[in-house]
Amino acid sequence: MEDPSNEFTLSYAAVWELLNKVGRGRLLVAGTSVADVFEDIKGFGVSFLPITMDHILSAASLPHIHSDPFDRMFIAQALAARMPLVTIDPKIWQYPVESIWA
Repeated sequence: MEDPSNEFTLSYAAVWELLNKVGRGRLLVAGTSVADVFEDIKGFGVSFLPITMDHILSAASLPHIHSDPFDRMFIAQALAARMPLVTIDPKIWQYPVESIWA
C-alpha cells in the first residue's frame, strides 16, 4: 500500500458504508460533512469500483461465514476483479480471496 506505483481501488460499497457512518454520527470526522468527506476521498486519487448485478449475485451466493453485507460485497468484488482485499477482519480471511494486512 505504501508503494505509489500501486493503484488503490475503493468500492462504492466502502464509500457508502463510510459516509453512512459519518452521516449518522457513528464516525466522527472533525468539522466535515458527508460531502466534504467524499471530496477528501476523491482527493486521494483512488479509482472507484461500481457495484454490479454480478457482484450482488455473487455476494448473495457466498458461504455465510460473514454476515455483514458490506464485507460480503467487498469479498465478491475482490473475487470478481481478481484483486486483493485490504482487511484485518479474520472472518474475511476464511474466504478464498487474497488479502493484504492479514
